[in-house]
Amino acid sequence: MFIAFIAAILFSSLVASNWNLWETRWSLILGSVMMFGLGLYDDFKRISPPIKLAGQMLAATVVIFFGENTINFFPWPIANILLTFFWLVGITNAINLLDNMDGLAGGVSMIAAGVLCYFFWRGDDADLLTLALAIVGAILGFLVFNFPPAKIFMGDSGSMLLGFSLAALSIARRTQASNVFAVVGVPTLLFLLPIIDTTLVTITRLLRGQSPTQGGTDHTSHRLIAFGLSERQAVLVLYTIAFVSGLVAAGLEALDYDLSLVLVPLLLIILSLFAAYLGRMKVVSTSSVTNQGGVVTRFMANLTYKRRIFEILLDLILIGMAYYLAFWTRFGLDMTTVSMGLFLSSWPIALLAAYLSFIVFRVYRGMWKYVGFSDLLRYGEAVLVAVIVTYLCVKVVYSQPPYTADIFFLYAIFLYFGLAGSRSSFQLFERYSNQYRKQTEKEYVLFYGAGDAGELALRWILRNSELGLAPVGFLDDDPYLWGQQIHGVEVLGGPEKLTEVLKNRQIDTVIFASNLLLSTQPGTQLMTICRENGIKVRLLRLEFEPVN
Repeated sequence: MFIAFIAAILFSSLVASNWNLWETRWSLILGSVMMFGLGLYDDFKRISPPIKLAGQMLAATVVIFFGENTINFFPWPIANILLTFFWLVGITNAINLLDNMDGLAGGVSMIAAGVLCYFFWRGDDADLLTLALAIVGAILGFLVFNFPPAKIFMGDSGSMLLGFSLAALSIARRTQASNVFAVVGVPTLLFLLPIIDTTLVTITRLLRGQSPTQGGTDHTSHRLIAFGLSERQAVLVLYTIAFVSGLVAAGLEALDYDLSLVLVPLLLIILSLFAAYLGRMKVVSTSSVTNQGGVVTRFMANLTYKRRIFEILLDLILIGMAYYLAFWTRFGLDMTTVSMGLFLSSWPIALLAAYLSFIVFRVYRGMWKYVGFSDLLRYGEAVLVAVIVTYLCVKVVYSQPPYTADIFFLYAIFLYFGLAGSRSSFQLFERYSNQYRKQTEKEYVLFYGAGDAGELALRWILRNSELGLAPVGFLDDDPYLWGQQIHGVEVLGGPEKLTEVLKNRQIDTVIFASNLLLSTQPGTQLMTICRENGIKVRLLRLEFEPVN
């Protein structure tokens, strides 16, 4: 990839007889060469993390001070320089960490480079467009042989070259947006997937007492495989996420600014919820986890206290987005200077009222995996109190006619669906995971008995995918239940339907939901049919045994 990258730049300069690229962007090219050399040396002779970090900082120094490339986010130049250092080194290592599965880092990098090509073409920046196209071509040629099952691998030399070059290109472009949100938001969205993967790996390893710099099989890609996908499917899913993030990044400048304030938080919430769900999957054996938690581990454990801090941070986005949507919808899907001023003035009150209400109604004490009807009612009570308190406080503090009741009615709707949807997301992900595993697992089960015991057995299977059981349907003596569904699984008919079901569906096991069903005549006939067809029979038994 490095040879193809340099050769493409040289060839374009020779054909055009124009060496302006080498004169104006030499610092970016030199920084990429330095990063490639550092990674190549690390591939053959291992470099300690501090030495590698020093080399990355040196390459970043060339780009920042000689190329005058900085992220202009703060009003203080020194703060912008420090942020740019953090960005260049952080994205370089994020792409390096993402190189944990065949075709993953290369494909995600090519998508980011392709979006950058669009930006440079739209901005009529020929020099940066040439560099971005050279990277796309180099990755494309490499990806042909790196897509799973891979024949070649990029190593640290390739991943650090891609990460550093793309990170530098993303801040070298001239943004067409006038708002600071786009200046920082576009590069972040371009690399949102590697950022989320690096954050997930870092946090989970620190909580386990492991070093974030060591290798492992606990990345997002590995967790997708634990979710039930094949290696190719996991890579394609991550490609899709990177592509959608790239589209949102492109839309951040092309679309209306008000609309971007809806799309970006929505994407962040969805991806954060999915990452949180994947983060709770057990992909590391207990033998590989150290029990000796250091200072950092204890600090992270105390800081995240039962992971509630992540819920609070998620709700910060969720509350703000729900409140913004209420104003945006109320004023005709358009935020004027007046409506934006009203939103910004009262948003701190809405945030404080929502947090206090969530604490009072114990929103932060529930387990997302087991959210039920009682939890949804409690969420409704918390939202209702939060909105009423917000409305009364805003009326007292500002007492302006524009703060009408319909704004807070819309706020209540958006906040409830956001709160209930986020807390129910784990169950939705779990349900999809189990539905997908139905196509891959080989033990398909049929339940006899659609009562409470059968529902309990089904729920146990749905919540424990590691059992390897895929529910197909129910049989029950009660004709009023035929055709209905329990947790998405249909009651196919009575026990006399077993022979027909065996002809039309693959059944490996029949589960009797109660011991009483075994002694009935239909139960006996079912047992006979199962023996004749080689179908395994299991019995659900739930007992409370005294322990002396």
